[in-house]
Amino acid sequence: MAADSLFTQPAYLEPLIDSGCVGPETGWTPLAPPGVYRKAHSWGEFVFDHAFAEAYARHGLDYYPKLTVCTPFTPVPASRVASREQAGALQALATEQAASGVHALFLPEQEARQLEQAGWLRREQARYVWRQRGHADFDGFLAALNHKRRKNIRHERRQIAEAGYRIEWRRAAELDAALWTRVFAHYVDTYRARGMAPYLNLDCLRRWARVFPEAFWFCLAFHGDDCVAMAWYFEDGDRLCGRHWGSDGGHALLHFELCCYQGIARAIERGLSLFDAGVQGTHKLLRGFDAERSHSAHWFAHEGFREAIGRYLQRERIAIGDEVSALAAHSGYRHVAIDEPD
Repeated sequence: MAADSLFTQPAYLEPLIDSGCVGPETGWTPLAPPGVYRKAHSWGEFVFDHAFAEAYARHGLDYYPKLTVCTPFTPVPASRVASREQAGALQALATEQAASGVHALFLPEQEARQLEQAGWLRREQARYVWRQRGHADFDGFLAALNHKRRKNIRHERRQIAEAGYRIEWRRAAELDAALWTRVFAHYVDTYRARGMAPYLNLDCLRRWARVFPEAFWFCLAFHGDDCVAMAWYFEDGDRLCGRHWGSDGGHALLHFELCCYQGIARAIERGLSLFDAGVQGTHKLLRGFDAERSHSAHWFAHEGFREAIGRYLQRERIAIGDEVSALAAHSGYRHVAIDEPD
């Protein structure tokens, strides 16, 4: 499996296993090659297939176990199945494991299309990314937006400053024990608010901090001496990837500041071409992000379901294409040379 990304490297994957976040007890059984998992559920993948599992169950068939090729809990595109030979080996592994199929998630578009030519089913969904358009600084980015978006962002950031918040970027490797406890509690609270248990534990985060001392960063919001909110990021080559956020729940607008504006400003400052803030959230469109397609590829052992799901995915791709086009029409960027003054 190609290791073109930090997120496919053993240094990222092994802490997930060594800390107990990934393993048979959590429904993620690691197989060979690295990055392939025998799954007992569909959680933590961000390409949702619960409807497929329900359809299998209605026909008295088992959808689980299935094989998933991905980075657990990390919806970041990367090369995962780069050849027909690898695709064939995964299909054989699925048969050996008595799995219903194989799901390769968050692929480069070319890789997804190559798998489609090999008989897999290609799937698309919308995601939101910020791309560098030659902005020299954050003010340059704002100047590229239309008047309404620019005014709203400045208003939101002004409220953060007037409320007395202090924003700091720190390497994960530099956090002391008290701050680790605080930021992890914020992360847990985000899941608790949804009635869920967190996917990651503190041991995993601290292992990543040791092996990625220059790539793993926290953006922290302080009120006085208290860390009231955080977002963590990884720098992966030429892109900045926002991963998770959390707060103590009482601070409006900090989510946009830490997860959108600070990430954009940092990508500009570090000379990065792309800021990937995750797969969901149309609110990002209003804050300088673009809607794009993400790609996955799927192979189902059951021929009847393969044909039925293929027809569904074909209709879904058309709908996703229409959605991305419609979202592009509502971009926050100026489409004319003359804009209203501030």
